[in-house]
Amino acid sequence: MKPVLDAVVKLVNTIRSRGLTHRQFRDFLQSVQSEYSDVLYCTKVRLLSAGCVFERVWQLKDDIVSFFHEKQCSAKCEMLEDTEWLSDFAFFTNLLCHMNNLNVKMQEKNQFIDDIWAHLKAFKLKLNLLAGQLAKNDLSHFSRLNSIPSE
Repeated sequence: MKPVLDAVVKLVNTIRSRGLTHRQFRDFLQSVQSEYSDVLYCTKVRLLSAGCVFERVWQLKDDIVSFFHEKQCSAKCEMLEDTEWLSDFAFFTNLLCHMNNLNVKMQEKNQFIDDIWAHLKAFKLKLNLLAGQLAKNDLSHFSRLNSIPSE
């Protein structure tokens, strides 16, 4: 999944690291009345928060493609139009969101160690469930992956 992570980080950094491009992207999102006003910044240090970044990029993927096509820089977002890459991205986004849910549960206040251990055991069972469902081509817990038309 490293290629997917690297591509998303590169895409986000392309938008966020250049002041003019970032301002134009925010203005573009405002002009198309997007639900979100910006894309979240991603760093490799905080991998557990990458789920939030991936989720935001997933929600904005159509707007990102439109923005780069309008700027005539479609090469920067060509992976968002590739069905195979998009499937990997959707899977990774779903998986990171499941991991973020575990992370949030483990950081709740006033928990005993056995509560944290219960969260970990439940997540391990959930991973087994997800693996079994994927083996049967059941995408009910992978909503983003399920939304991609299969070829």
